[in-house]
Amino acid sequence: MPQICLRKVYSSSETPSLHVQEESRSYNKYQRRKERTNKALHRIPDIQLMDLKVDYAFKQLFGNEKNKDITVVFLNAILAKSGRSPIQQLYFQNIEIGGEYEEDKKSRLDLLIRAENKEWVNIEIQINNAYNMIKRSLYYWSRFFSEQLKEGQSYKELYPVISINIMHFNLLNETDAFHNIFRLYEMKQKYPLTDMVEFHFVEIPKLITAWKNNQLDPWEDVLTRWLLLLGTVDRRKNHFSQCNWL
Repeated sequence: MPQICLRKVYSSSETPSLHVQEESRSYNKYQRRKERTNKALHRIPDIQLMDLKVDYAFKQLFGNEKNKDITVVFLNAILAKSGRSPIQQLYFQNIEIGGEYEEDKKSRLDLLIRAENKEWVNIEIQINNAYNMIKRSLYYWSRFFSEQLKEGQSYKELYPVISINIMHFNLLNETDAFHNIFRLYEMKQKYPLTDMVEFHFVEIPKLITAWKNNQLDPWEDVLTRWLLLLGTVDRRKNHFSQCNWL
């Protein structure tokens, strides 16, 4: 588990702000401990290892108020890839949308978060491929984006909605990259229309393949370390992928 470091950083106005980050020096400091941990893990029967992709385990780790600092680090590792400003504070929200009318489809979200800058982040983790992931993500995004406004509110009250989809299956055949980000762009000149729409698709099998082929160095990328933490245990196959970075 990466070590979390809390630091107060003072701006020119002497106003303190809290920055949450990983302490990278800790990885080199505890090399012997990592080796002992790795050996101990391989003495545990695979069936006893917790698969953090399972809905309950994922929510206990990333959706728990006690672990909010961990969630901040994890989200920032993902959002940094799209150039968004780091989150310093977040708030867990109700995870059900829809149902205004009887015929409406209600949707249970895995994790819904609001950042201090009023951006909304929906994290969905899927183990099995139901072959509807893109449409499902679009549906969740559209429902939540529209439900931000109450009667009489202005469109100015709408804020970006970021959908993060973490999948234990491959989705995009056009690329071998494990993390792909989509926004709205003009088709010829490629300039963005808005940052209100953003989709992240993270494919763990592609990550594992790249890691086993020595195409990734977990020590040089925070997001890779977090995703390996999620991906090394496969509860469906009772399988644990050997890792040398714990």
